[in-house]
Amino acid sequence: MAEIIPFRGHIYNPDRIGEISDVIAPPWDVVDADAEKSLRALSPWNIINLISGNADPGRAKELFETWMDDGVLVRDSEEVFYFTRHRFNWMGRSYIRKGIFALLRLEDFGAGSVIPHEKVFEKYHTNRYRLIEKCRANFSPVFMLYRDESNRLEKIVETSNAIAKGKTGENGSFDFGRIGGDGNISVVREVLSQGRIIIADGHHRYQAALRYHKDNPAPENSYVLVFLVNIEAPELLILPTHRYVTSDVSFTASIRLFERYFDVERVSSSGEMLEKMAGVKESGVMGVYEGEKFYLIRLREKDEARKSAGPDISERWFSLDTVILHNFILKEILRADANGLLYHQSADYLLNEYGRRKKGVIFFLNPVGKKQFADICFNGELMPQKTTYFYPKVPSGLVIHRF
Repeated sequence: MAEIIPFRGHIYNPDRIGEISDVIAPPWDVVDADAEKSLRALSPWNIINLISGNADPGRAKELFETWMDDGVLVRDSEEVFYFTRHRFNWMGRSYIRKGIFALLRLEDFGAGSVIPHEKVFEKYHTNRYRLIEKCRANFSPVFMLYRDESNRLEKIVETSNAIAKGKTGENGSFDFGRIGGDGNISVVREVLSQGRIIIADGHHRYQAALRYHKDNPAPENSYVLVFLVNIEAPELLILPTHRYVTSDVSFTASIRLFERYFDVERVSSSGEMLEKMAGVKESGVMGVYEGEKFYLIRLREKDEARKSAGPDISERWFSLDTVILHNFILKEILRADANGLLYHQSADYLLNEYGRRKKGVIFFLNPVGKKQFADICFNGELMPQKTTYFYPKVPSGLVIHRF
């Protein structure tokens, strides 16, 4: 069973920092150079100063200790859980995602309570390890998913009082607060200890914390800060990550080969392409763009494509569009180097990039369904990198766990 506990978090002192919106930031790995510059300009105490991939861990430690000494960050007097009610818009709809901050006892993935869902890049794991090693703190939570059809925790979050309100981006806003009291704490621990928990985002942070605990096996190093959301919640959105093959490959030059395995349909626009893709629930349906032309392709010869994956790959895993794209289309048909890919969730962003580069091919994907995602994860299979994009990202800086 997963072990979840409350904790005495360090939070920003509103009397010192003013607006909470000025000191929080998205996770460091989605903050580009321009965004980092803007975040630093908001406040000298913005959390990006501590979590940036460019930050020197030694300097981050100095800042962190100075902020605590100066009362910018203050530690709560009792052990509690924390929550957010995160309001955001997507595709014309409004959502309120409810989640809980807690500490999770670290364990190896083989133990079975904590499940990763994708492979990770070792260099990012090492980057986060150095930050933990110097600061002995978690500044950003690991985003994790639990399953509870009764929605008991959402009901607690709905009725808990906020201690801060802020904004995220242009259209997002949030309430942040504490969940205390023996009754509520017992319910949270009971619900979250009943099943396995999936890492949605932050594999590097989890693995870095686990490695630090193994290198320094003191009891205070055995927990990591997590943010937990119910996988059954409709407000949990999984977006696709599209692929732009930027090398000199051509879909149109290979279209006859594609037609051996796919039904290929020319469509008039990106809007028509994405609408038709969204209307199909089966795997193997993708959009393609090259040379100002849009196409919809549907995998017809699934058995032939399946051969490219090898005998050790399950049907569940091969049903992922990212697997079909990488293992069959890129590897077998286009013979393209997967290292030359540009990834993004925005179709318009990649189309603009194509307009600038004027070569290669863009492949547009449907999002992974929640059932498909859960089935694969709970069966112990790792998805290819950048198969999922959980939206919106969890803000860093609302609460900090100091060991």
